[in-house]
Amino acid sequence: MLMKNGIYVYGVIKTDGPQDFGEIGIGDKASKVFTINFKDLAVVVSKSPFIIYDSLAKERTIKDLVTHQFAIEKVMESFTVMPVKFGTMVETEDEAIKFLEKGYFILGNVLRKMEGIIELDVVASWKLPKILAVIYSSHRRVQKKQQEIASCGDKASVEDKVVLGKLIEQALSTKKTKDSRLILQTLKKGAIETCLHDLTGDEMVFNAAFLIKAANKEKFNKILDKLDQRFEDTLNFRLVGPLPPYSFSTILFKRISQQEVENAKKTLGLNGEITDKTVNGAYRQLAQKYHPDKQSLPFADAKRKQSLRPAKAGLKHAGQGQLKFDLINSAYRVLKDFTKRGFFDVDIYHWEGQR
Repeated sequence: MLMKNGIYVYGVIKTDGPQDFGEIGIGDKASKVFTINFKDLAVVVSKSPFIIYDSLAKERTIKDLVTHQFAIEKVMESFTVMPVKFGTMVETEDEAIKFLEKGYFILGNVLRKMEGIIELDVVASWKLPKILAVIYSSHRRVQKKQQEIASCGDKASVEDKVVLGKLIEQALSTKKTKDSRLILQTLKKGAIETCLHDLTGDEMVFNAAFLIKAANKEKFNKILDKLDQRFEDTLNFRLVGPLPPYSFSTILFKRISQQEVENAKKTLGLNGEITDKTVNGAYRQLAQKYHPDKQSLPFADAKRKQSLRPAKAGLKHAGQGQLKFDLINSAYRVLKDFTKRGFFDVDIYHWEGQR
C-alpha cells in the first residue's frame, strides 16, 4: 500500500548542523539522504512515498533493505550512527523532530556509548570435500562401516549405507560443535559483546557478530587470521564489516495514533482525561464481566440439560464473549502505553543471542 508524503528514517547521529549524504536513498530513483535536526541530534532520512512494508512484495522489501543498510554504512564513514529499525517511516518532518525530542536523552546516551565502537560479523563454513576426508580418516566407526560396504561391493545393503550416513552425520555434528566453541572462545576475548546468529546451511559452522572498539580492529583481524591458518584445510572464514551495531541495538520509533486512543477509550467506556487509575478501573470492571470463563457458565447448564439449541447458542455466545474480551485487552494495552509514553515513544531494542 502506497501513500504520499512519507519520510523514511535510517538512523540517528550526533551533529551540530544539517548534513547531505547524496542520492543514495530508498526509491525507484535513488533519493537524497539528509538530516532533520533537533539540538545536537539528527535523524538520517530520505523522502519517499509512505510505504507499509508488510504489504510489499518480497523482492521490493529485499531491495529496500539493501539500500537501507548501504545508506547507514555510508553515513558511518563520517559519523557514529545508531540504526533505526528497517521500514520505519514518519509522515512529516515535525513528527521526526517529536521523536528526537521525546528520545533525546536515551538517544544521546546510546550514541555516546557507541562512539568508537563497531560491529564485525564472522562466518565460517566447511570446505566440504576436505572435512569429509578428515571424518573418513579420523573416525574408526566410520572407517569400519565404510570398509564393510566396500568389501560387499554391489551387494552392500541399503541399511548399511544408511548407517554409514548417520555415522558421518553424527561425526560432523560433533565436529561442528567443537569447532564453533573454539572459534567463539578465541574471538570473544577481543570483543565487548558477542551475538550468535542462526546457521543458514549445513555447511555453515559459525555465524556471529562481535562488538569491538574500532581501535582494536587490526588486533581482531590478526586473531581471525590465526584461526584461518589453524583451520586452513577444513574451514573458509568470511569477515563482514565494519558495520553499525545492527546485531546489538536498534532504535524503535513507536507511535500511537489519536484514532487508536479514541477507539480504545470507546471500548473501555471512558470519557475525558485518561489516567492510569481510570484505565485500570474500567479494565477490571469489563474484564470481570466479559471473561470467557464467566461467559461459558450458563451454557454448561444448558448442555447438561441436553438442549441442543441453547448449546449451539452458547457456543456462539462464548465466541462473541472471547472476541469482546480480546478487544478489551487490546484497548487496555493501547491506553496503558498512552498513559506512560503519550503519542510518541523511543526505545532501544537489544537483540537476543547476545553474550
